[in-house]
Amino acid sequence: MNRLERLYAINEELRRRAPVPVSATRLAEEFGVTRRTIERDLESLRAAGVPVDADVGRTGGYRLSPVSGQAVFSLGPEEVVALLLAAKVAEGMPFGDAATTATKRLLDTLPASTRVGVEELRERLRAVVPDAPRARPAVQRAVEAAVRDRAVVRIHYVDADGVATTRAVEAHGFTGATDGWYLIGWCRLREGGRMFRLDRIRRATVTRERAAWRDVDEVLGWVPQTIARP
Repeated sequence: MNRLERLYAINEELRRRAPVPVSATRLAEEFGVTRRTIERDLESLRAAGVPVDADVGRTGGYRLSPVSGQAVFSLGPEEVVALLLAAKVAEGMPFGDAATTATKRLLDTLPASTRVGVEELRERLRAVVPDAPRARPAVQRAVEAAVRDRAVVRIHYVDADGVATTRAVEAHGFTGATDGWYLIGWCRLREGGRMFRLDRIRRATVTRERAAWRDVDEVLGWVPQTIARP
């Protein structure tokens, strides 16, 4: 039995015996290792977020503390780590903050055995986060809300030539390119579909007006890149 298998097995043993505590000596005898090895394994489980409590005293030992309200996800460590990587790469993208929050919640609700495997695997992965220009946080939140609610947003926009305009835009979606992320909108100033690079939007205010329904691809128009949906 390798270390990862033993961590899974220890967690399962504690779960099976809960709420009765199990001594480190008994666990050591069961798994054929030293007491010190078991204590290190239990520390690893705690570091991975497994709620291991220690009861002191002659009849004490280790047990899993009851955690209410946890949902059990049928996701394997590889699937969870893929989501964590996607959330990391999504930093600065539309709804990137929501992705980070969602993955934190997911980690909090994972079964302990899955969490151990996730922590073991994520320690061996690295990702390069895209260095594209990012929108101001207030602008990002405003345009995300406008797209979510299909609302009209009033923006102060500075184009590539430095020309500033204020315009009302029907917010319909987002598209990404190598130079950054864009708001897909129907511009009422130009009476047509336009893309607005998010980092060039200096201010954005969501109005209470709902935008008329329009096909996102028609508003976007033709683009030279291959477009994919998430």
